[in-house]
Amino acid sequence: MRVLVTGGSGFVGTILLRRLVGEGLAVRATYRRGDPLPQRGVEWWPLPSLHDESRLAAAVAECDAVVHLAGLAHQPGRAADHAAKFRRINTEGTRLMAQAAARSSVRRFVFISSIAAVCTRSDAPVDDRTPAAPTDAYGRSKLEAEEALIAEFAGAATDWCILRPPLVYGPGNKGNLRRLLQLIGSGAPLPFASIHNRRSFMFVDNLVDALLCVLRHEQVVRSTYVLCDGSDFSTPELVRALAAATGRRARLLAVPVSVLRAVGRAGDAVHSLLGRSPGIDSSMVDRLVGSLTVDATRFRRSFDWRPRVGPLQALEQLGESLRR
Repeated sequence: MRVLVTGGSGFVGTILLRRLVGEGLAVRATYRRGDPLPQRGVEWWPLPSLHDESRLAAAVAECDAVVHLAGLAHQPGRAADHAAKFRRINTEGTRLMAQAAARSSVRRFVFISSIAAVCTRSDAPVDDRTPAAPTDAYGRSKLEAEEALIAEFAGAATDWCILRPPLVYGPGNKGNLRRLLQLIGSGAPLPFASIHNRRSFMFVDNLVDALLCVLRHEQVVRSTYVLCDGSDFSTPELVRALAAATGRRARLLAVPVSVLRAVGRAGDAVHSLLGRSPGIDSSMVDRLVGSLTVDATRFRRSFDWRPRVGPLQALEQLGESLRR
């Protein structure tokens, strides 16, 4: 099997490539800018733009499967300010990649979407029956990408699978979890002790393991799945676990959630008035105080999949990598 991985030099892509090569698969990987480090068994393919249709066609040629990771993640500041960019890269870029795969008769196309395509906050567990109602520009761009992908593959020979994971964490993560680790490392007191929520996360090694399971699956898929690995934490629990894993002491203050939300609204106002991100806004506060748990029972049953790395072991691996 020859597998094309878009966004191969990114956080998830780097680990996926290592696993694919280790499994003896032929691997081609795209990157947007900079020269990735040479990696035995990987054919690197520069792809500055997901809108270069001739380049896309050449990239997917002779490939049996595509794992589409490339895209634009959450950006600082209000999501509405980035709506056009999200749509251009996440939605239209995915549509063009799917179109190229369909024209090349790629056997299977796996798209890493996001739980944000469904929602970013829910008091009830989110599963595959939960209606998709994204609340920000990022989530809408991912849902629109899913819809565009399905339309491109209608009547085509290419099988497809869409996965909606929550926030993915692990060594090398540069997103919100990395910023939280930096705050813990600073020793500053964090105002999270009064938060009583529950959120699902996913360890990157478990996500990669699930991707390999989908690639090997012998039956037709053509379906969308929410995905998680049982890494469910409240914000205070996550802070304490990360602090323990990195040899730090968690300092938590009991600040009412209403005060935190007021700070988020104040950040929104600063951004509207000055056009600059204040570093914290309502969207960030929602992710800190709101709940969002994911029930991936259907994926586990469909692919007979179980996560190989448990939540506490995953946090220990993350802490060890940071200590090194």
